[in-house]
Amino acid sequence: MRRPVGLARAIIMSAIALTLALSGSGTSWAQGCILIRQSAPLFGTSENFLAEPGEISFSMSYRTSHADDHYNGTAYQSQRKEVGSYVVNNQQAYDFYASYAVTRRASISMSVPFIEASWSVPTPFATTGPRAEQNGEGIGDLTVSAGYWLLNPGRHQTGNLFLSGGIKAPTGDYNQTDNYPDLITGANNTSKVVDQSVQPGDGGWGFVVGIQGFKQVSKMSFYGAGSYLVNPRDTNGAPSVVVGLGFAGNPALASVLVNTVADSYLLRTGATFHLKGGLSASLGFRMEGVPRYDLIGDSHGFRRPGYETYAEPGLIYRTGRSAFSIHVPLAIVRNRQPNPYSGDPGDATFPDHLVLASYSHQFGPFARLTHTKGIGS
Repeated sequence: MRRPVGLARAIIMSAIALTLALSGSGTSWAQGCILIRQSAPLFGTSENFLAEPGEISFSMSYRTSHADDHYNGTAYQSQRKEVGSYVVNNQQAYDFYASYAVTRRASISMSVPFIEASWSVPTPFATTGPRAEQNGEGIGDLTVSAGYWLLNPGRHQTGNLFLSGGIKAPTGDYNQTDNYPDLITGANNTSKVVDQSVQPGDGGWGFVVGIQGFKQVSKMSFYGAGSYLVNPRDTNGAPSVVVGLGFAGNPALASVLVNTVADSYLLRTGATFHLKGGLSASLGFRMEGVPRYDLIGDSHGFRRPGYETYAEPGLIYRTGRSAFSIHVPLAIVRNRQPNPYSGDPGDATFPDHLVLASYSHQFGPFARLTHTKGIGS
C-alpha cells in the first residue's frame, strides 16, 4: 500500500485579513476520526493589528496529531486498546495563506491547503491481525474570504471586533482511493475509497462565517473567536466506512452508506502575555467539532459527530515584520455524539494533544487595488 511521503500540507488558517499580522495564528484539522475543516486565529498584542492599505501578508502553518483513543460519548473505550481493535489516525497538514489589506479595516484573503493523513485498523477487523492502512494526501478545499474591522483600527488599537465571511470551494479530492485489504476478511488487497477522515476534501461548496475580538489591558491581551463552516450539500456519493465493514446490504444502514458533507465549528478564548522583547506567551481554551445536524440542508450520510475541548498554551515570537508561533493544545473533554437520525452512539478516536506551528511575514505596502476613502483609514 502507499505510504505518506514528506510533510503534509493542510487547510486551516482563518479567512481573515490580518491573521498574519497578529502575534500568533492557529490551525484546526481533523480530530482523529472527527473531521474539522476550518479555524480561527489567536490574537496577540495590539501593535500587531494595524495593517496599512496595500500590505500583503503571507503565512505557512503546520499541524500534526496522532489519535488512537476511542470514545463513546465522553466514555473512554479502554477495551479497544485491550483487544487491539483500535483505530490509528494520523494527520499532518500545511496551510498556505495570503491576505491583502484593501484599507486598514477591509481585507481579502485566500487559503490553499495540502493534506497528508492515514487511518488504520487491524484486519480482519476486531482481531489483532496486521493493520490495514488507508492513506489520503493532496490539495484540500480552497477558501477565499473577506473581512472587516467594526472599529477603526487607527483609533481603537486596544480593542476591536472583526467580522469575516468566505467561500469554501470543493477543490480537494473527496473520493480518493488507496490499496488495502477488505476490513472484514483481510483479503482482496485492491484499490478502494479511503476513510472520510483522511480524504483531502469533502466534496461540497460551503461558506465560513466568523467573529473575533480582542481587548488589551496593560501587557495582557484577551481574545475570543468563533467560526462556523456551513456545508449545504447533503452527501457526496463517496462510499463510507460502513461499506468496508460489510454492511452494504443492510437496509437499516442504507442512509449511511455514503459520506455526508458536514458542517464544523471552532471556538477559542484566552489571553496572551508579553514576556520580553518580541516574545509573548498565551493560554487559552479551544473547542472544535462536527454537529449532529447541518445548519442548512439535510444531514444524511455517514458522519462522526462530536467535539473536543483543549487547554491551549503557546509561545509567540515577533521580530520586525515576521512572527513565529507554536501552540500545543492539550485535551480536556472528548465527546463522540450519536449519529443523526439513527441515534447510533458509535465511537471515534481523539488525540491527546495537537502541535501547531506557524510562520508569517508582511510585505509592502504596495499599490492599492482600489480607492476606498470613506471606508475607514
